[in-house]
Amino acid sequence: MRALPYPEFELMDRVLEIAGDQAGARAEYDAAGSDTKNELLRLLPDDFDLAGKRVLDFGCGAGRTLRHFVEEAESGTEVWGVDIDEPSVAWLRENLCPPLEAARCETDPPLPFESGTFDLVWAISVFTHLADNSAAWLLELHRVLKPGGLLIASYMGEWNSERIAREAWDDSRVGMNVLRHDAPWSIGGPMILMSDWWVAEHWGRAFDIVETTPWFYNQTWPLLRKRDVEITPEELIAPGDDPRETAALRHNIVQLQSEIEVLRRDYEGIVDGVRAEYENSNSWRLTKPLRELRRRRNR
Repeated sequence: MRALPYPEFELMDRVLEIAGDQAGARAEYDAAGSDTKNELLRLLPDDFDLAGKRVLDFGCGAGRTLRHFVEEAESGTEVWGVDIDEPSVAWLRENLCPPLEAARCETDPPLPFESGTFDLVWAISVFTHLADNSAAWLLELHRVLKPGGLLIASYMGEWNSERIAREAWDDSRVGMNVLRHDAPWSIGGPMILMSDWWVAEHWGRAFDIVETTPWFYNQTWPLLRKRDVEITPEELIAPGDDPRETAALRHNIVQLQSEIEVLRRDYEGIVDGVRAEYENSNSWRLTKPLRELRRRRNR
């Protein structure tokens, strides 16, 4: 592959936590993008040829994976990337377009494409962070795919539970469980754990699951084929008959209550620290006689 420019460290680090110097960061960035491309291609059916196709990287950042599709873009594949981060999309447009194409999207659908535009869409480490609008975005990707189009959308589950939820994995109490629900996007946003049975039940209402890589970069990567159905976000996430649906909802409530308790303790610790610091300050000591006088008058 010909030499391509690299985004600044901040943009690389935004989609991949990178350690080390600039040269090491670029090598790590390249390796992650190359590994992702190779796994995407491995999952595709043997008779799927990228030549002449339209493909979309949903949540492309500054092009960590897209940069490895430049040769395909120069050979007749229409390669698009979309992301909510304006600096990343601006860098991509300025440095790798053409031959790539890039557009910015909002935090909620729709995408700026007509229905049935793409043959293939991938969304790597995207649904791992989407909470309230997860179903809406999945169906938006369903909309922009051609009939029978393919989607590869990774999700977190068994290999992430102890790190994110601080508990051993038990798929009998995990459906689509939302953690860190109030975390800002600057630190990664919410973290979503999904069980395979939940994905099969709910995503399976809009897509057929063709193949799955169970553990790649600590996520599950399913290859999905668009089903010819019309379905709303509410219908997509409506609980099925599996008793694990209710158990998972109850457990997620417990998880969120635990998170709120941790936040409360952290807040009280900050308040106590600020109060102690102020009470040891000169201004607090100098105004002590005035506070004593006011208390006596109020008796």
